[in-house]
Amino acid sequence: MRLRNSFLAMLGRNLSQAPQAVVERVRVAMAEALAEHCSTDHEELDRRIHYAIDIAELWYLRADLMTAIATSHHETRARSCMARITALFEGYQPGAATPSRLTPL
Repeated sequence: MRLRNSFLAMLGRNLSQAPQAVVERVRVAMAEALAEHCSTDHEELDRRIHYAIDIAELWYLRADLMTAIATSHHETRARSCMARITALFEGYQPGAATPSRLTPL
């Protein structure tokens, strides 16, 4: 992850511009979704969410979270949960052309 961030930073894109309050709000929502919808066998993902250094790392962890929830339940529930989490990234998602454009999973 750091190599990608370094490369994109060289291109003039700073992926960690989100205020710490936004990062924490997203981190808490992702951790709560993992705890609510998944069993304890996802400790590695929980650690990765907890130790993510910026909003970009959390953005790229959405796919792993979606997979974990879909594996524990079904894809419909996972998509619904991920839609709520993805909305928390509005204005801070890496690679978006405008603040209102969200990339769905």
